[in-house]
Amino acid sequence: MPEISHAGAVSVEYGHFPVGELWEPGFDRRESRPDFRSDEPVIVGPGQIVIRTRVQEHAALVVLALSHRQGEAPGNPWTLLASERYRPVYTGRMVPFDTMNGPAEPAEASIDAFGRLSEPGEAYLALDPSRTYEVQVWAQGRADSRDRFEATSKHDETSNWYEAYAVVFTPSGEQTAPAPAPPVSRREQLAARHGKPPLGLR
Repeated sequence: MPEISHAGAVSVEYGHFPVGELWEPGFDRRESRPDFRSDEPVIVGPGQIVIRTRVQEHAALVVLALSHRQGEAPGNPWTLLASERYRPVYTGRMVPFDTMNGPAEPAEASIDAFGRLSEPGEAYLALDPSRTYEVQVWAQGRADSRDRFEATSKHDETSNWYEAYAVVFTPSGEQTAPAPAPPVSRREQLAARHGKPPLGLR
């Protein structure tokens, strides 16, 4: 049985949101700028998986899952949106993020995935950073989400959702687990900045 996170809700702006790895102190930050000129609905970069929605501004429901059965569908009416590969770059702690405001809030409703309800809460999933993963992004509601959004006379982004997503990770291989950089002393920091340490720190 797959391990499933709680159901989260992301506030989508500009028609996309990331499922990303939480940065850990000591690790070099892996900045990633998705190529939004692509027509692909899912874009993968270092430390994040960016999902492009069909509605510019709305709330989307999200669950994360870890499955050991490749291609296992979360059920009906989930539709496969994309299959990609992912390599952890920090310690493998994955969460969906609002476009602008940090990790997702708990959803207002449960999500039915893999035959059981994922209750509202923190949509968090711990991956093994020494493994690589196949990622399948499944969706509900995309086919007519834009039409439903445009037909709504009064938009309430906090209570209406138009799309739901299940992001399913399946172990596919091994890698050397990313490790934090060794700590740098104040003397080394100053030496790197000024070319030599201050006299008092020699």
